[in-house]
Amino acid sequence: VRVKVNPKFYRPTEVEFLLGDCTKAKTDLKWQPNYSFDALVKEMVESDISLMKTNPRA
Repeated sequence: VRVKVNPKFYRPTEVEFLLGDCTKAKTDLKWQPNYSFDALVKEMVESDISLMKTNPRA
């Protein structure tokens, strides 16, 4: 199978700005996040620090 891709539909490798909005999930699905933003950042930083301690080249 050959697929021809039109270059005008290529997405850049790095997206400059990503922004999510959970308003619809909150209103339509009555969804609530399990983590605050601060808790999420803390968990991510702790995970990265742990990874660097065990594998500095990661």
